Amino acid sequence: MNSTLTRLRTAFFPLLLVALSHVLPAGAADPGITAGSILIGQTGVFTGPVAEPALQYRAGAQIYFDMVNAKGGIHGRKIKLLSYDDKFDPKLAAENARKLLLEDKVFTLFGLIGTGATAASMPLVSEHRVPVVGSLSGSDGLRDQKLKLLFHTRASYSDETGKMVEQLKSTGVKSIAVVYQDDPFGKAGLKSAQGAFERQGVKPVIEAPIDMNKLDTLASTVAKVAQIQPGAIIMVTAGKASTAFIREYLKTGERPQFFGVSVLSAKALLADLGADAHGIVIAQVVPSPQRTSYGISKEFLEAAQKANSKDITYNSLEGYLTAKVFVEALRRAGKDLSREKLVAALETLSNYDLGGFVIDYSNGRRAGTSFVDLSIISKTGQFLH
Repeated sequence: MNSTLTRLRTAFFPLLLVALSHVLPAGAADPGITAGSILIGQTGVFTGPVAEPALQYRAGAQIYFDMVNAKGGIHGRKIKLLSYDDKFDPKLAAENARKLLLEDKVFTLFGLIGTGATAASMPLVSEHRVPVVGSLSGSDGLRDQKLKLLFHTRASYSDETGKMVEQLKSTGVKSIAVVYQDDPFGKAGLKSAQGAFERQGVKPVIEAPIDMNKLDTLASTVAKVAQIQPGAIIMVTAGKASTAFIREYLKTGERPQFFGVSVLSAKALLADLGADAHGIVIAQVVPSPQRTSYGISKEFLEAAQKANSKDITYNSLEGYLTAKVFVEALRRAGKDLSREKLVAALETLSNYDLGGFVIDYSNGRRAGTSFVDLSIISKTGQFLH
């Protein structure tokens, strides 16, 4: 009897292995990985009035990925970025994330654009244990320690608005207004600003929401703010909301100091406002792409010029350095790649210097940097620091 069972096992076991080989991929690899490629996914706002920062961010990331792929990729695998437009709609962003993970079967998510899109993707990220490298959002809520799979490569809105309020207070400006988009992004930035004001012992004179769907009716909002005559206005806005508000406000004849968070596109400001953009202060979460005293800026500038790219902006540099962080983690994760190994590799990035810009995920950190610089748009359209 025992000899019969032994013969059956000997005959059946190889057949079982063959059957399993058709069900399980080699090495039971995670989705999106083949011998020659790594497929990653992204959802973001790539059309409409607030698309400019996202387009620049993606362009910068693609410059780096193209450069890596041209050299053979990482461990023989080339990186493919699949992007879907969510039109700044969190519900569509969640649908995009589901499609990327369940239908396209991407390995991981990369560079999610916006607070709403990132937050909407988090339930799926947690469910499928998918690491996310980079989010074009400074939301403090997305920096909750419970979100262990989300690795940030930019400072928070608290860091940004804290720098603004500190600067204004040091120059004697205490009458500060806050205008914000009435959406997840704007509300997250407002909450961060409130914390910054509290830490500095200052209260905003008014907090005014902007309805993105009613930018042609900003006059009443502007009137409420202008009536108080603030010395400065911190804008938690992006794209057309920023330029529409400033243009309408200037009609009052008043010219307070305008401060914008980092997702406010200077390119869009200059295109829409021209000379009126002069003097606007924008918080930056990466060094100037033109400041070659920073190694990362010099490297990016050379790469962009070699790629004949015109996207040489703060947002495109942010995309570039986020791609560089991701690729370094892939390299450290090794050839036998998995999502778990990618997370472990990211956690080894301790004071990782990209060229004057440091990322640190040691000791459980997920907010890898708090770098903030304030830049001013000059009369020539250049930035002063």
